[in-house]
Amino acid sequence: MKAWKLASLVGVLVAVGVSSTALPGNAVDKKNDKSAASDATVGFVDLNKIMEQVKKTSTWVTMTKGFDDARARYQGEIASLTKIRYLTATEKAELEQIRAKTNVTAGEKARLGELENKSEALDKEAQTLAAVEKPTAEQSKRIEELSKLRQAAIANLQDETEKRSEQLRKLEEQVLDGMQDKILEHVQQVAKSKNLTLVVDQRAVLFGGQDLTEDIMKKLDSGKK
Repeated sequence: MKAWKLASLVGVLVAVGVSSTALPGNAVDKKNDKSAASDATVGFVDLNKIMEQVKKTSTWVTMTKGFDDARARYQGEIASLTKIRYLTATEKAELEQIRAKTNVTAGEKARLGELENKSEALDKEAQTLAAVEKPTAEQSKRIEELSKLRQAAIANLQDETEKRSEQLRKLEEQVLDGMQDKILEHVQQVAKSKNLTLVVDQRAVLFGGQDLTEDIMKKLDSGKK
């Protein structure tokens, strides 16, 4: 899966209300510089620690398992489609019909094997014809037919693969967005409880501010059960 979205955030995480608070680190003389007082209203979090804690929550484990299961299922579907890549729509329907039966006759079993092995057989035929130095008109015609079948199969497999890749992308977005929203919700709750007006990523802090990392991790801990 791609990197956790929050890892790219450097700067403001939560702004509670409207604030003109300066970033910590600008105070030179705390007695005379008003920005010194603003330190008490600015918090920061260590996103690396937060992300590691997120991965221990039951919600994250469940969501990522759902993603991994979907990916494995889609890979299996593509493998199955690849095996029957040259079958016509009618042949595919016939194959599914036979597979769905509880009791299969000897004839149906033979037909099932024929359909499942058709694509490999056609590939072998194409390889054999390609080795012919001077193909006859009939052989040339067959080579062209097999070439068209192959091109159509490749296009269809590519389309099916792209569909599943898009489905996985959307599922991945749901996983990441869901956990990102949960973290931001916790950050906002902690910030409000401490009367903070601004929370930033620790990497944006040069000086001052309140570290909220442990408070956020405790909230995540409560969701591990």
